[in-house]
Amino acid sequence: MRECGRSMVEMLGVLAIVGVLSVGAIAGYSKAMMKYKLNKQTEQIGSILDYATLHYDNLDRLGHQDYNMAPLFSKLGIIPVEMIKDQNPYYIYDVFNNKVSLFHNLEPGIQQYFGMAIFINQNTYDICMNLFQMSKLRSALLWQTMFVRDNEDVSGEHTNRAFGDAHCTNNRTCLKDLSLSQMHELCKTCDDTTSCSFQILWNMERVS
Repeated sequence: MRECGRSMVEMLGVLAIVGVLSVGAIAGYSKAMMKYKLNKQTEQIGSILDYATLHYDNLDRLGHQDYNMAPLFSKLGIIPVEMIKDQNPYYIYDVFNNKVSLFHNLEPGIQQYFGMAIFINQNTYDICMNLFQMSKLRSALLWQTMFVRDNEDVSGEHTNRAFGDAHCTNNRTCLKDLSLSQMHELCKTCDDTTSCSFQILWNMERVS
């Protein structure tokens, strides 16, 4: 008489195969989602940088008395709508939900400049490398990039600067010349600290 159905061994084999395929599918989805988010972050941050660095004269005139520039940028329509959240008008948020600050330095006696700080709170290495790549492509328009670690970090608050084309002198690290391995080493700055921001600065006079 012919038997119907499957044996326990066969069923376990099928379940094992399904499990392996599911793990692969999840890993592939996670990788694809990370790539999408990195591309989206490039689009979000890049669009703000491109406008702000090319029109910095107008921004200086409009927001000369303001340290925090996010409300002005929002009013001008520079910031993508999805980056604006209701809880705090002075910050915007990237696709990773990292807090982003836009500011204008007004300290007397110090060269004035605009800046953007991205407070990295997850996927630190991937985001850091993405921000470096983004900044490197715009090195002709930037003053410098740097990391600001937790204020309680005894190793120093402002570290690992890289300079834009017009300011890349006197043995300074040049953004345009950064290799992937150099960016990798610089990104280690955010290791072992509870708070770290990647700051992108552009100054109005375009001088060192």
